[in-house]
Amino acid sequence: MLEWTWPEISQATDKLPQSFIAAQERKARSEASGAECPSILVVDDEVILADSVAEILNISGFCAFSAYNASTALQITEGLRPDFLLSDVMMPGMNGVDLAIRVRRMLPETEILLFSGQAGVADLLEVAREQGYAFELLEKPMHPVRLIERLRRMRRA
Repeated sequence: MLEWTWPEISQATDKLPQSFIAAQERKARSEASGAECPSILVVDDEVILADSVAEILNISGFCAFSAYNASTALQITEGLRPDFLLSDVMMPGMNGVDLAIRVRRMLPETEILLFSGQAGVADLLEVAREQGYAFELLEKPMHPVRLIERLRRMRRA
């Protein structure tokens, strides 16, 4: 069961993702029926991209939530405890690699996938590897079918 309620999330964040209520209701319904609905937090500073990916994942049987920056993602992660974190690497403020490291420390069981459309992320990933964190990187734009297949394979592993 989700640990945070909508009012608590809204007090903790400046700008709430539109997909949050729908995904929260879907997750609650799936838990009540005993069906599996893996939760995914999608993080991207491009609002349309974050919401679009979350919507595609929701239609595909996941319970996806979106966040538009790393600090909001961390706040949501504390209550949501997602099965997956799917994050852009290059974002203002905290980048996706630093977010992934913090989520891995907080929730070691959460599967993490990073994505980027920029070539300059290799250095960030190398620094993470040197600290003992290895993250898979997907290229932007992500093909929805390949993303869904990858998430399902990770879930079975």
